Amino acid sequence: MPTLLKSSPLSEPRPRHRSGWSVTALALSLSVLTSASCSTPSSTTATEGSHAPVPPIAPPATALPGAPAPGAASVVPSADPNAAPSPAASAAPAEEAAPAPTADPAAAEASLPDVKVTNIGMHIGGGPHDAVTKAPIKLSVEPHFDDLRRCWTHVTDPKKGGDFGVDLRIEREGGKAQVTKPRTALKGEGFSACVVGVFEKIDFRKPKGGTTVVSYSIRFTPR
Repeated sequence: MPTLLKSSPLSEPRPRHRSGWSVTALALSLSVLTSASCSTPSSTTATEGSHAPVPPIAPPATALPGAPAPGAASVVPSADPNAAPSPAASAAPAEEAAPAPTADPAAAEASLPDVKVTNIGMHIGGGPHDAVTKAPIKLSVEPHFDDLRRCWTHVTDPKKGGDFGVDLRIEREGGKAQVTKPRTALKGEGFSACVVGVFEKIDFRKPKGGTTVVSYSIRFTPR
């Protein structure tokens, strides 16, 4: 009768563990769900928690040589406040601002004869003889004293002084006076005519009392 051999525990078939089968089934289920979610259209609503599709990004356009980049702001170069002005820009204002040459008072005085002219009498015909009435005549004649000094070149003896008088008729509106009765003891060809000519060129101010006749006298004093 054959001897029965006792089987080793290692050779016995192990029962299949249920937990291994469950893991395999779970992995297959996840794989199916993943495939389904990848194939689901992206047009889901906002209420389902999905985001709107992102539009494709267009490739950058090729810029032409020398053209500014798209969207770049054009910058206008500003003038440097510390930059030196150009010679042409600085020359014009300098020429315009140059003051006109003025006569040297000392040189003008040196060209006049060395004689002094002063008023020694002013008699208003019919009065009054106050300073207010004489003021318009005085202020009209005094600016022309240098012109009267130039007449001194016509006298025969410039070292000898003397007086000169005239009568002036000044109209109520002023202006040029009528010069009459020149009188002087000074000698010299053209001297009397020169003095009368200066009085005739004076533009007299308006007299205080209307038309006025005045006897006006000046004195020439050599220096």
